[in-house]
Amino acid sequence: MNQRLLRILGGRTEHYPYALESKYPRILEAIMSLWDDEGIDGYFMELMVSDRGDRAGFPPEIAAEIMHLSLVHAAQEAPDKHRDIWAAASGSFVNFNANPSTDWTAPEQRIKAELSKLNVICTPEGFFSAAETGIRAAVALFIEANSNIEIRDNRGWTLLMTAAFNGHAEIVGLLTGHDADVNALDLGGNSALHWAAFGGHTACARLLLEHHAKINVQNNFGWTALMQAAARNHPEVVELLIECGANLDNPANDGYTALHKAAASGYFEIVRLLLNRGADRSLKTREGDTAEKLAIKNKQEEVLTLFRA
Repeated sequence: MNQRLLRILGGRTEHYPYALESKYPRILEAIMSLWDDEGIDGYFMELMVSDRGDRAGFPPEIAAEIMHLSLVHAAQEAPDKHRDIWAAASGSFVNFNANPSTDWTAPEQRIKAELSKLNVICTPEGFFSAAETGIRAAVALFIEANSNIEIRDNRGWTLLMTAAFNGHAEIVGLLTGHDADVNALDLGGNSALHWAAFGGHTACARLLLEHHAKINVQNNFGWTALMQAAARNHPEVVELLIECGANLDNPANDGYTALHKAAASGYFEIVRLLLNRGADRSLKTREGDTAEKLAIKNKQEEVLTLFRA
């Protein structure tokens, strides 16, 4: 057990990344060596959203532990005085005023008391925690108190991104219903739709699309939401995105398309969906590989039957 990490976690062993340490010790060592380095954010992003077509992704348990470590790091990071992401919203959490468009006139103390009953602190961090853990009643109270719903954390995540990543469709619906920006981008260039696709949360993705989320936005790696879903093996989300008009052949920075990523990983159902909808099988990566060639390289025999049919 890494004692430094244990201290960072406040001695709480229930949050210790045992699976990561056991199965990927070098990754944990790298995270700890970069913990105080400005490159740590990029490393977390690389781990959570790999741009390598030959990587099938981490098992859910490992991915969850990596995400938790990134959240712990973001919470401890001192805000940049020239880019204080809370500054614009800080006043929203000081005076709770009734929304003049409703009949609700409850005072500030009633809001604080209701949040306290839900074990949610009356701060921006409390607002984020409620969105992350799925406490809809708390999110509704913050909104009812006229709090700014576009606050961001140190990764540039909005409340909507946080809810979408964690699959809280009710909260996504609540936020979009109050005009949350569905097309806001985080520091990695990801939208809420990217994160819903990453987690395989079809209901969240559908809500975002219904509220006019841009479907073909590419993040800093060149990934679209369709690539996210294809690389993480979420066929239901892939099908939804295709139905809603996603571009099947957008290439990432390395030339990989959704078809390349699915074929390399052996995701039969996704490859079948993409081919049936007309994905271009002739496109090549920067290294000159077609999707079929990647399937051959990675010995994905079942997927190869689709290319040879």
